[in-house]
Amino acid sequence: MALSLALTCSATLAAREPVADDVGRDALDVSALAVSAERVYVGSFDAGLYVLEHDGALHPVQDPALDPNVNALAWSERERTLWVGTARGLARCPAAGACTRLGPEAAVHALLVTASGALVAGGDAGVTFIEHGELRTFGKKDGAPFRSVWALAEDGDRLFAGTTSGLFWGAPTAFSRAHAELGRAAVVLNTLPDDWVTGLAYRDGTLTVGTYSAGIAVLGATAMALEPSALDPAPGYVNPAGVVALDGGCLALATMDGLRVGAPNHTHTVPTRTRDVTAFVPDPRGGFWIGTRAGVEFWNGACAALE
Repeated sequence: MALSLALTCSATLAAREPVADDVGRDALDVSALAVSAERVYVGSFDAGLYVLEHDGALHPVQDPALDPNVNALAWSERERTLWVGTARGLARCPAAGACTRLGPEAAVHALLVTASGALVAGGDAGVTFIEHGELRTFGKKDGAPFRSVWALAEDGDRLFAGTTSGLFWGAPTAFSRAHAELGRAAVVLNTLPDDWVTGLAYRDGTLTVGTYSAGIAVLGATAMALEPSALDPAPGYVNPAGVVALDGGCLALATMDGLRVGAPNHTHTVPTRTRDVTAFVPDPRGGFWIGTRAGVEFWNGACAALE
């Protein structure tokens, strides 16, 4: 069902905004963010991982298991662990302890900590599952109908994987064998405007799909299938992990042309220091952290539905 509410966004940048805009002489080029109750973890495109304390202090994380090119971050509160997806693979970094590398040595583009506590990583090797100390990967060489995975989301017993050849979904166990019975949405099926899926967000029976060059698609997630509901080309190029579902049917979209907030076909841009917005994550104390190609900003705005 298409969203019918128009939404507006009341936005101001809080006093904490210029917190990570200077690393040496250059601005930190942010690629990913993750937030715990104590701090913000900041990944960069070429300068590695940083920790941003709530007092504004920014510290680099130096660990031989980490790569300078950070693509994705995910914090597990249950395990007190930061998961780091890099150009050379996946790293597990406990809050107290050294990082270790796990899984295939291939670029990781997306991370998901599931409701059950499992970790799912998507990347050039396919989909990697880590749970209860066990690791398994499902990729092209295992018979997967896709190659590179760039986005992940879950809905109860279903896993959604956004790839360079469309959106695939099914039970996590279906991502494990050749000729798996996976559902698919794609341009050729008239269900997506672009086959390169870069962002996914599920909430209340609706899956929002961000694409590399054609904005977003909204799909109704029924028990058996995904039904096209709305298209919004206005966001244009949606960055990896750039779709976040907020309350009241509102979306936050991190795009190459700014941070857009609102409902599909009713979004508007929130001012940031640079146009290319690469990450958007909620802070458990309220507000949201924004990653850009020119550092980190804090936004204390909110979306409000207009009847």
